[in-house]
Amino acid sequence: MGVTSLARGAGLLSSCYTSMLNFFTTTAVNFEKLQLLWVSVVFKCFSGIVRINGRCVIAGDGIKIGKEGKKMPGVKWLHQSSESNSKAEHITGHSIQVLALLVQGLGTYFAVPLAGQIHEGVRFHYHDCRTLLDKMFEMVVDLRLPEACYLVLDKYYCSGRFMKQLIAKNIHIVTMMKKNAVAYQPAVKETTKKRGRPSKYGKKIKLFSLFDQEQSWITAAFPTNQGIIIEYCSIELFWRPLGDLALFVLTRHPTKGNAIVMSTDRTASSLSLIKIYGLRFKIEVLFKQAVHQIGTFLYRFWLKSMAPRKRHQKGDQCLQFFSKEFKVRVARKLHAYNLFILSGLIAQGLLQYLSIHCHAMVWASFGTWLRTIRDNTLPSEMVTAWAMTRTYDQFLADEQQLSIFKKFILKKMGRWPFRHQIPSSAKVA
Repeated sequence: MGVTSLARGAGLLSSCYTSMLNFFTTTAVNFEKLQLLWVSVVFKCFSGIVRINGRCVIAGDGIKIGKEGKKMPGVKWLHQSSESNSKAEHITGHSIQVLALLVQGLGTYFAVPLAGQIHEGVRFHYHDCRTLLDKMFEMVVDLRLPEACYLVLDKYYCSGRFMKQLIAKNIHIVTMMKKNAVAYQPAVKETTKKRGRPSKYGKKIKLFSLFDQEQSWITAAFPTNQGIIIEYCSIELFWRPLGDLALFVLTRHPTKGNAIVMSTDRTASSLSLIKIYGLRFKIEVLFKQAVHQIGTFLYRFWLKSMAPRKRHQKGDQCLQFFSKEFKVRVARKLHAYNLFILSGLIAQGLLQYLSIHCHAMVWASFGTWLRTIRDNTLPSEMVTAWAMTRTYDQFLADEQQLSIFKKFILKKMGRWPFRHQIPSSAKVA
């Protein structure tokens, strides 16, 4: 939780604080290589990767983090659209987009983070007209995934141009349709030749009006919760922004009402698409743990040479006419932000790995009680972090296995014995 907390939590000397700051701000760390290494580790070491139709499932979403710094590049006035009252409608902060891989262990699903970057707030020249969807597509391509995938996103990313870019890279999208969405019946092939261009699509249909029409509904258990019974039916319609046919799955949920799942993969089964979108909310759990447990977004790096921006200043900070030196400084500061975010995401992914592959040892080292402990449930990131905190001193005190990392940490330790060890006088008392 911030560089100060990192140094204090590891028990390091106070002089290590400056070195840790330099790690994030230096250009010696290659951000792209670090991200590719982490992606390769995830696909190589994690078991239980969710695969449907031979494709892994990647979840993506954006999060807005409040930042009050007036000399922090990328900070802008942001609008938050939410159906709950727990979020402010407008905040000043950073807009970040994250990609995560869905993984299953026992009866628990995790969204293992792969990448996260700040995608708003700064434009280095006026010709940069990329939208958030364009930057999301670039981030997906930069991951260089070793296998084909489904990309599951919310309604915001339901764009025809964005989908065409994904299909060109053999990536199929699974998303949810808005209430006012429309589609068209497939074009009917005419037997006789007529004047004019042949029609590409037929009659216009309001998608949510299909629930009021007679359909061949199928009753089944919800894929991720067998206790919930849903009704669904599928239909192929022409979606004009995509310029092609798409598969629409109409779903009736007993408590959440009607919804329509759309996918560009027309060969996928309806239940598999419902399952994919039902697991999308795991990325929201990822955000909750990253904010409250890991501290992934608690960076505080300032740019001294930057003029302070107004608190409610809208729009991106355009650096078209600034000096080259200032642009380099802004780029280095954004690199520090993104590196801090990636380090937090990697830390969270390692906690998830320990939870999946070493859950028995984690529960044994937890040392306290939870009402939600069950045989088929994996420990959360919080439980795993707490177990590692309790066994941190035992790890450093074990002289039988002295790894290079342990030797490095011991040389940088601020005091001995460790902070969690109880003095003998206290034990006697």
